[in-house]
Amino acid sequence: MSNRAIRKAREIFQSYPGMKFPLDIEKVAIEEGCEIIFWQFMHPVKEVKRGRYIGIAAGLDPREQRYLVGHALAHHLLHCGNQLAFHGLQEVIRYRQEREADECAAHILMPEEELAQLGRASLWEIAEHFGVPEEIAKKRITEFATEQEILRWEQS
Repeated sequence: MSNRAIRKAREIFQSYPGMKFPLDIEKVAIEEGCEIIFWQFMHPVKEVKRGRYIGIAAGLDPREQRYLVGHALAHHLLHCGNQLAFHGLQEVIRYRQEREADECAAHILMPEEELAQLGRASLWEIAEHFGVPEEIAKKRITEFATEQEILRWEQS
């Protein structure tokens, strides 16, 4: 768990009071200085982040698209440079940055405060509420859960 990723996601949550869910992540990304471009990328590319530009593959499911914009926004907020040119970086650094962006995106799209209001919702209900793929919702409540969330869930 990356405290930095969670801290940055909380900053975003606090910067945009009155958020409605599913979150309009494109609006947040634009407010944070990004420009989103939808493009016909060659398979398997779905998302590219370069400078302030976020490229998203056209025609994706809206849930996947929302997550990918969140992931690219997390790179924008956490990591200098671009995530297209990893050439020469050690795999460990790349893996750490990707995992940190995944965690930050999960917390931006599914903030702790809003997740707590759902109580003991099922996985598909969480995914539906936040407009994300079920696999991302699952990661959010397992791998990316905070210590406070885990304690709360164990006590209920």
